[in-house]
Amino acid sequence: MAVTRNLGLGVLETRWFNERHHTVRPLFEFLSYALKDRPDAFTYERFVGASSFREAVRFMTGQEDIDYLYVAAHGDFGKIEASDGTGLSRTFLRNTINEVNQRRRKLKGVLFGSCKFGDAYNLIELLRPSKIRGQTVANRLLWVGGYDQEIEYTRSSLFDIYFYDLFLRTTAPTEMARLEKTVADLKRMLPGFAENQSLCIVARHSKGRYRDLIRGVDISD
Repeated sequence: MAVTRNLGLGVLETRWFNERHHTVRPLFEFLSYALKDRPDAFTYERFVGASSFREAVRFMTGQEDIDYLYVAAHGDFGKIEASDGTGLSRTFLRNTINEVNQRRRKLKGVLFGSCKFGDAYNLIELLRPSKIRGQTVANRLLWVGGYDQEIEYTRSSLFDIYFYDLFLRTTAPTEMARLEKTVADLKRMLPGFAENQSLCIVARHSKGRYRDLIRGVDISD
């Protein structure tokens, strides 16, 4: 794998609490220092609602070095929550990503740092094609991850950083092999932790076939 100055990672975050300024940004700066010896080897943007989320994704995917997205926000079943009070549905998220992901360099994976949104069937919806303005738009994502239950902010944020640290250090001949090796290492180093945190990572194997890598379960349409 060629050595680059960037992690290939874009981080999207909304405000967590009106009265407090929580942010995951310093964690990714720490990761950036650890892997690239600089604090800015990733792209960071804030969003407040649907329009700014869409514009941030467009901006990030317009850069040549973004392969992965991390989305940090409150979540619920079937949506993530923006700081303006709106919910961004899985259909909106899928369409937004699919619409911008048609360039030669594509997004490969997205991890959501959100409560409850990461149910396997929600994640599968994010791996399906979109219908946009009457046209079918192919889905080029290879994997999506998240949490399918309520999670504790500090613990899950640190866990997400650990996941990316393992993943970005891992080399393999294919994206799927890289992801599978990362998950295997994660489970070996922290036995039972991913399951206890309700982490779910779903990858597309072929048309209509998916695999929940944490639980080792195949899912078909």
